[in-house]
Amino acid sequence: LWRTCRILANKRRLACLRAVLSLPGATVEEIAERARLPADQASLCLRALQARGLLHAERKSRWVRYAPVPDSSVPVAAPVLHAMFRALLREGLSDRAVFETLTAFTHPRRLVILSRLRADAGQSVEHLARQTNISQQALWRHLSKLSRRNLVVPPPDGWRLAGTPPPLAQTLLALIPRGQP
Repeated sequence: LWRTCRILANKRRLACLRAVLSLPGATVEEIAERARLPADQASLCLRALQARGLLHAERKSRWVRYAPVPDSSVPVAAPVLHAMFRALLREGLSDRAVFETLTAFTHPRRLVILSRLRADAGQSVEHLARQTNISQQALWRHLSKLSRRNLVVPPPDGWRLAGTPPPLAQTLLALIPRGQP
């Protein structure tokens, strides 16, 4: 999940994904035009998205066409792609808002922290450090980022998940494997 979010948390790749979602089956040139990128940069972005299982590429003659078809061998691809479709097209969120949410999930340690807080709310930094095997200094950095992204709430009662996050964050939270250390 963190690798997929890291790929998505990029202005150019988000623009390319938005273009593919709004125009399935488009060529690299059509996607580049919609994303306002040079074709070579769009091609690199599309290949990165394809590598995470979010797009399917099909060559027809000299053209490569991209469609938002999740790769079944990547377990998080289908729910992430659906959530991105909802966020980018249905809800019309800005790339900046989507980027902000995605960056909360771009590090494996943050997923461990979120998993622990989902299982046991109201934890002190000391307790979280023992449970996650993350140093307190690193834990503070990650909790700070998660707090800025409105996913966790700081003490006085101990760190806990924030109320109801936006749908994209809800989907990503649900994809974090349960029982992470």
